[in-house]
Amino acid sequence: VVADNGRTVLATLKAGSYFGEISILNMGTAGNRRTASVRSVGYSDLFVLSKKDMWDVLKEYPAARVRLEAIAVKRLEKYKKAPLEKAAMGRSQSTPGLVETRGR
Repeated sequence: VVADNGRTVLATLKAGSYFGEISILNMGTAGNRRTASVRSVGYSDLFVLSKKDMWDVLKEYPAARVRLEAIAVKRLEKYKKAPLEKAAMGRSQSTPGLVETRGR
């Protein structure tokens, strides 16, 4: 996970990791915008849930929502020193899903 400058590494994700929960849960100070970019340094298999599908799952499994929110709060606290607005991409539109992919 990198900041908008493309050089500052905010986090390194491993197998089974996820991203996009801060935007989906609308917990960040950047509103419903992405708070960072994710760039793969190698081959990655990505699975996508739309915002609607994610909310359907969270309604069905409220304990999962509580856990996801707790993890999101920890992530937000970790980066409190550098406000998320600085790491946010220069977009003002809503996040359409967890991730968008482009093939080559």
